[in-house]
Amino acid sequence: MFYIPVNFTGIFCFYSITISNNGKYIKGFIKNILLGDGFMLRSKDFLLMDVLDIKGKKIGYIKDLLVDFNGGRVEGFVISTYKLFQGDLYVMTEDIIFFNKSMIAHNCVKDKRFELKQLRSMDVLNKYGDIIGMVEDILFDWNSFKIKGVLVSTGFIRNFVMGKKIILINRLILGEENLWCYGDCNKLSLVSMPHKLMMEVGCDEKEV
Repeated sequence: MFYIPVNFTGIFCFYSITISNNGKYIKGFIKNILLGDGFMLRSKDFLLMDVLDIKGKKIGYIKDLLVDFNGGRVEGFVISTYKLFQGDLYVMTEDIIFFNKSMIAHNCVKDKRFELKQLRSMDVLNKYGDIIGMVEDILFDWNSFKIKGVLVSTGFIRNFVMGKKIILINRLILGEENLWCYGDCNKLSLVSMPHKLMMEVGCDEKEV
């Protein structure tokens, strides 16, 4: 089990990751996080972030992500503008100059693409048609914007007791209404710290 410090939107926290003995498919993923050469971000790290043009003028704020799921990449961001009746604009990743607490982009387009909200809340099914959980978010590389995995919620109680799951994108197929996971979909889990502490207490009690 690894304990990974993750800095999301300025809040430093720890996630623990459990790997099964045959977890060869995720070793590269874990290596990237631990070494920092593929720092992972989630959609919530960008939501409500201000977007400015190269002159420093506010264009709007980010309300969603543009996703090419089959290509395994975040294509850009959906911008809700501050101008009335203008409608949404889209910033593609290649047009981003800089982002931290705000994003600076040198171009916006109006071409509508597949948005993350269309993926969020989809059921994730295994090869037998059983529901594993529901899509909550995606994890992607901060530099290349390549999607590494999908964060799957298994329900409020199970999230607390068992932890959420991350399924690598190369194990998933996007259907019309669901995501299908083939192979072993239980190789990587996010476990909350309260759960970890309870497990350690349980282990101590058994040893006494």
